[in-house]
Amino acid sequence: MTTMGPRDASEASRTATEVESLAQNVILHFGLPFTVLSVVRSSNGWELTVRADTGAVTKFTVHGSRPIDIRVAIQATLESQA
Repeated sequence: MTTMGPRDASEASRTATEVESLAQNVILHFGLPFTVLSVVRSSNGWELTVRADTGAVTKFTVHGSRPIDIRVAIQATLESQA
């Protein structure tokens, strides 16, 4: 039987609030036209929902246990959508 769960202890201890903060920091740092609507842990990683200043809603999943990995994934996704 395969168990879907956190890849390591640091990922298990990460909270949605911390991931949301990483996303908000990326948005502010790079001046990206997005607002974070939600962050939810899933078996695939973190599912983020953001709204662009145009009103378009984007949903995407990021993987990683280290904050820098999560931040880089968020930045790459948002920059490609901006």
